[in-house]
Amino acid sequence: MNLLETGRLILRPYAQEDLPDYHRLMSDRENMYFLSDIATDTLEESRESLNAAIEVNARNKARRFCVVLKESARLIGGVGYEIQAVTPAGKIAGPMGWFILPEFQNRGYITEAAEKVLEFAFLHDGCVRIFTGCYKENLPTQSVMRKLGFRKEAERIESQWHDGKMKTRLEFAINKNEYKTER
Repeated sequence: MNLLETGRLILRPYAQEDLPDYHRLMSDRENMYFLSDIATDTLEESRESLNAAIEVNARNKARRFCVVLKESARLIGGVGYEIQAVTPAGKIAGPMGWFILPEFQNRGYITEAAEKVLEFAFLHDGCVRIFTGCYKENLPTQSVMRKLGFRKEAERIESQWHDGKMKTRLEFAINKNEYKTER
């Protein structure tokens, strides 16, 4: 899998050495509130999750990148997508997702990282469509999706159980022909 770079970030595949930072990221309950289904509690659960991320990348079933600050080489988040289908037109990918440590939120890092991953997906990985989604109350993620050019395709009212209640889930997508290379 490729190494991707932006002005401030390096996006690279996960490695075993990432376990301490990965565990901090995945086990932070506040940070993983909307992603509780993939959050971890113990170091062993984080190790299993990290190994799974490394394995799906190696099997060419996903593109999962850790987000690393260039200035400090610190792992601060993750971004990626799954390959759902390979069609005659190209790959269908999703869900695309991202997360970042709380102290690095609201600085544009995730938008920068996800934008680079979209560029890679559409211009180098053969993707023709990428989908994603979030809970309606997750306004920061909706903002990132819109900045990246995703369009809302569906609103599933009270369709998923989360944090003790039914919640509305929004679904977004972007097709290759909608992707703008100049942002």
